[in-house]
Amino acid sequence: MSDDGKCTCPAARRVATRRKMQDKWRRSPRWKALLEKHAHTQEAVCVYCGRHHNQPWINSKGDERITRLTINHTSRHLYASEDLYLTWDPRYMEITCLSCNRQYERGMKPCPSCLKKGKLSYILDREPECWSCYYEAHPEEKRIKDETRERFEKSVKDYNAGRAEKRRKEKVSHPCTHHRIGGWCGLSAIHSQCQYSKTKALKPVPVGCAESIAKKRLVKKA
Repeated sequence: MSDDGKCTCPAARRVATRRKMQDKWRRSPRWKALLEKHAHTQEAVCVYCGRHHNQPWINSKGDERITRLTINHTSRHLYASEDLYLTWDPRYMEITCLSCNRQYERGMKPCPSCLKKGKLSYILDREPECWSCYYEAHPEEKRIKDETRERFEKSVKDYNAGRAEKRRKEKVSHPCTHHRIGGWCGLSAIHSQCQYSKTKALKPVPVGCAESIAKKRLVKKA
């Protein structure tokens, strides 16, 4: 990082320069003409989700969105030059919506089962369907999963309850009034742990703690 806050990594600079150049390509009249001819027509549809250009749809949050179609370059060789990028090649170019185009770069595709229901969710390209659709088709598997999770959550609660009970017993059994649940000293502003065991806390220094005060039940009456 330079003094003026700009990145000096050669690889990062190349990526930034490359992106600026590609943004310039997508602002050119040739790219806009390519979209109008192949993507922004009534016949054009996204090859993955089947939506048309300017078609309204509802996302998973219930908000309405408008479909925008674009051209996806399936071969990285088309990024080698501006002419290759802006020349239509049906072998290595396809029509997709902006959403599917972004997910394509992440190795994702729409769930085919969700598309049949009029919904849109993305899954890994090698997966046949999303988890929701899988469990809907296999209710027994969902029951087993729910029961397993309930047992796990119960075991976690039981473990935490046991630990809490152990801390409470330790606090009660410790003879110093400053000893808190969890083993920290009440005189510490930063919750430092008590350094003395319950058998040595009330003993004289240097074995015991000079700040320790015995609990009332341990103080003998005169």
